[in-house]
Amino acid sequence: MKGFSYYTCADLSSATRALQELKGAAVKAGGTDLMDLLKERRLEPTDVVSLHAVKQVAVKGELSALATLQDVADSAWVKENFPAVHTAAAEAATPQIRNVGTVGGNLCQHSRCVYFRNRNFDCHATGGEGCPALDENAFHRYHAIFRGTHCVSAHTSNLAPALMAVGAQAHCLHPDGERTLDIGLLYDLNPAQGKPNHLTLRPGELIRAVQLKPTPLARNSIYVEFRERQSFDFAVASVAAAVHVEGGKVRQARIVCGAVAPIPYRARAVEDAMIGKALDPAKAAAAVVADAQPLAGNQFKVVILKRLVQRALEGLKA
Repeated sequence: MKGFSYYTCADLSSATRALQELKGAAVKAGGTDLMDLLKERRLEPTDVVSLHAVKQVAVKGELSALATLQDVADSAWVKENFPAVHTAAAEAATPQIRNVGTVGGNLCQHSRCVYFRNRNFDCHATGGEGCPALDENAFHRYHAIFRGTHCVSAHTSNLAPALMAVGAQAHCLHPDGERTLDIGLLYDLNPAQGKPNHLTLRPGELIRAVQLKPTPLARNSIYVEFRERQSFDFAVASVAAAVHVEGGKVRQARIVCGAVAPIPYRARAVEDAMIGKALDPAKAAAAVVADAQPLAGNQFKVVILKRLVQRALEGLKA
């Protein structure tokens, strides 16, 4: 691991100023993703800004970005009003990681693509040309089936699809002020060359909190995923779905898929087609995967995703 200077900030405002002044500095909350990147030397910052001394707010109305996944899983308010978010947090990783991993860190984690993580390869995200995962003999079992222009990595956040499905928003803090974004707008499918993640956060900007509003849609939500090892693993594919049904007809619907695209994949066309009709899980599931472009080594993901979408929608109140 390359040496670096370590700064501890007492609040988020001072952290954003430090990140803006220390060009290229990394931010550390729980550190579960950052430590891997430092040890792998995929990130080699000269400065690290720590948030461990920043006090978090209660988990109600807003989820502090520094709330742990276990904090979210333990919240009766989240469980009652946002079941998809509760399940996504409660089933993430392992108990050890859930007790240190944060909401903000889960939303902002870097790609787990084996080529991005390996310093012996260059890709668009590290300033290189092309995508090694697209080579004929590449290993792409865990890559995307809905592609970006330059990247076929799979977005691994558990919380992002669930938060998108329930209509959550992110409050982002910058030295120049605060702004509020829908969770989906935190991500850019085609970031600039040399940008190591798909985040739209500006230099020095941090997620302060996630705003959650109880709605009929959010209360009728669900999160399901498939992992090769149930005890701990990143999802091979995941689905967060939410529907609001009145009089036997769908009035509002959201279907967001994880681990199948470089960013959370929202099936907007399928959602629109569901409005005004009776809920038909099998038809919707087939439509979600209709535009998939799997690679030679991950065609199985199409089948898994289709079945997860159908299972999720069948688990909702119709």
